[in-house]
Amino acid sequence: MVTVNLFGRGRIKRQLLTFGDVIVAAASHCELRVQGECMVNAKESYRRYCTHTCHKHCKSQEESRTGEEVGHCQKCKKWNSTNRFTNESQPTIATKSKRGLISNLGNTAPTQIMIMTFCSICMIGASTAILAFVRMSSQSQEVTCKNYPKYDSTGLCKLSRTQRFEKISGGWGGFNQSLPLAALPLDDLHSEVLSFLISNGAQVVYSFLYLLLIYNITLVSQEHDWSMLEHKPSRLRCTTVTGESFKQSYLLQLPKKILFPIMAFSVLTHWMLGEALQTQGIIWRDNDRSTGRHVEHSMYRITCAAYPLWISTSLILLMTGGCWWAFRYRREGVIPQMYGSMRVLCAATTQLDDFPVTGIQWGDLGLGKRFRHAGLSSGDVQRIIPNELYAGVGDDDEDVLGSFHEE
Repeated sequence: MVTVNLFGRGRIKRQLLTFGDVIVAAASHCELRVQGECMVNAKESYRRYCTHTCHKHCKSQEESRTGEEVGHCQKCKKWNSTNRFTNESQPTIATKSKRGLISNLGNTAPTQIMIMTFCSICMIGASTAILAFVRMSSQSQEVTCKNYPKYDSTGLCKLSRTQRFEKISGGWGGFNQSLPLAALPLDDLHSEVLSFLISNGAQVVYSFLYLLLIYNITLVSQEHDWSMLEHKPSRLRCTTVTGESFKQSYLLQLPKKILFPIMAFSVLTHWMLGEALQTQGIIWRDNDRSTGRHVEHSMYRITCAAYPLWISTSLILLMTGGCWWAFRYRREGVIPQMYGSMRVLCAATTQLDDFPVTGIQWGDLGLGKRFRHAGLSSGDVQRIIPNELYAGVGDDDEDVLGSFHEE
């Protein structure tokens, strides 16, 4: 997969893979439409007028990027007063606040969070159990070395405290240092299968979590890029065309500054999980005196190492906390509701004469002949005005509104 993506970089694709591809296709073909998309959510078919009562959070006069439609921060929402029976023109509210990001990630985000939370609880339990065992063993060894040094048959008393702790806990792992937990049945085929599952089970589960992580982080990254278009001009990420007017510094669908740390984090976590829990196989040969033949025996024992276990637990907790933070990302501002996000983007590209090197921006494009228009533009744009009617531009305003009534 890595090889295919690397060889595919820089080549022009014929499929629309990104929102940037949709914009470029719509700019080259102004009649492009997206089928099968609902125009308006039924529960939002009303006009509203929102006012705000300032309180202790209203210290800054600058509008919040992640705020509600009045422009205050998220904590100010409960001080808003909404009138849904205004005398403004119908038939519906023209703008809607963006939903939380986690509501747009589908089932993958809750699935990933639940699995990661369960794994975190299991890892914390295992780390706590190993820590309690190592502490009791260390205290017992300290008493033995202090009061009965002559009875030390293991030679631990001759070691320093750090070396003694590593010996008792399994340290960083390895064949001769890992801490044995249990032995599997001798000369049993089921023991070999169970040994394979124990050695690789944690890494397989993490590989599944990593796939979900990459998928969701990609969505979060794309959402962040699109939300920034409301505040400053940016170049589109596009795969169907090449040139300096488009953002093409992506590797394997993510920016390098995001992908490389995630890959390094994944490699480290895989390594620590492999060192934390292992099964060691011992094979030896005996001579059968009755038959005079050599008989081979195999035995597997489950071992663990404290340091990799504690580090992998910290990494899994860090991954879980990072996903909770990323999935709670608050989408910014409001969007016109007349066509839905995809249709607004496609319709807005009729305002683009060219894709400048400085990028394009999303916002209010001003008045048409009857209603306001919103979308992407290579020129200057204004902020979206909440509760204003957005219904396209040109001579077809009335037709657009009529088709909206029918929908």
